[in-house]
Amino acid sequence: MSPRTCRFGFTLMLQPLILPALLFAAPQEQSKSAATGHGPGAAAEHAVTVKILEGYPNRIQARLEQQRRSARSLSSHASGLAPHAVLNLTKRWPIGRTLKVAYRGGTPKLHKAISDVVNEWTKYANLKFDFGYNATTGKSRTWKPSDRKYAADIRVSFDQSGYYSVVGNDSVNKLVSKTGEESLNLEGFDQQLPSDWKGVALHEFGHAIGFEHEHQSPIAPCDFRFDDDPGYTPTTDSFGQFIPDPMGKRPGLYTLLGGPPNNWPKAVVDFNLQQLPESHAYFVGPFDKASIMKYFFEDWMFVSGSSSACFTPGENLAISDGDKAGAAKVYPKATADVQAATAYRAKVLDEVSKIKGLPYDVRKQMVEPPAEIEEQPQP
Repeated sequence: MSPRTCRFGFTLMLQPLILPALLFAAPQEQSKSAATGHGPGAAAEHAVTVKILEGYPNRIQARLEQQRRSARSLSSHASGLAPHAVLNLTKRWPIGRTLKVAYRGGTPKLHKAISDVVNEWTKYANLKFDFGYNATTGKSRTWKPSDRKYAADIRVSFDQSGYYSVVGNDSVNKLVSKTGEESLNLEGFDQQLPSDWKGVALHEFGHAIGFEHEHQSPIAPCDFRFDDDPGYTPTTDSFGQFIPDPMGKRPGLYTLLGGPPNNWPKAVVDFNLQQLPESHAYFVGPFDKASIMKYFFEDWMFVSGSSSACFTPGENLAISDGDKAGAAKVYPKATADVQAATAYRAKVLDEVSKIKGLPYDVRKQMVEPPAEIEEQPQP
């Protein structure tokens, strides 16, 4: 991984310990030796690199929080689904849709490489990607911040902080994504491709076609260690990052992620790690620990360590069999399955449209299918 990777991966570089304290080096300091903790006598001959986690910029995070608040006004009587389930259902693209993709920054060679990799999703999901590729010029579709109309359904950038993508058609929902904004970001890909770039791209495009994190599934057995060890004394290293105290007691994820480099409040930690509400809208099969949509988490992040049913010894860098089955179920190809899925969606959205007091813009976004993108003149 590159130093700026915003995956839930944590790179550990351990040497013999002098004291039982983990020291977390800031991403920009990865080439330097480990800092000394502030606790009495704290010292170590090792380094532990905590990378910035995948997370939305504040502007997108705030809009999604508003979206979730609006979703709470949905009555759970809509086909028996919970409000968040209805919200998730509306984020799926129409089955068989051709999704236009555009890039900002990077070279035509990079655009083509990413396009070729992420096209794998269309082998299993009844969707198509249109990258606007011109074989004569070797160029793909592009977008720019000054666009007054959406240049594409999925707009890729490389200059924002981190890796992220909004979920499904939120990319063309003006309550979440503006016309001149990215909907998917792959920071630094235009400078140097990280070793796991294919897995990163597949993961983010998985979000783009409507999939949430597997580790947040309502049936995910992820026993994250959110709270500090009892009696933990807040202790930081020279970078201000929380580390185990002199007695070896460890900070929990709320404390750790609340400090540098993420500085996440508890609500943001919950947004990115806690299980999503139980609903049939998410259930497409058993929990899949091999899913490309599940991040790699170090064993110390779980209460039961490496024995956690959510733990894997390395990153998931390929679309799993479970991912393939899920994509085929959500976006089926068989005519009868397409008709059944379309009818079910229409039934739910019809009930949503009848809910009294639902804000107009929320109702419009949920009930009306996303409009087809008009082709924009390319430079």
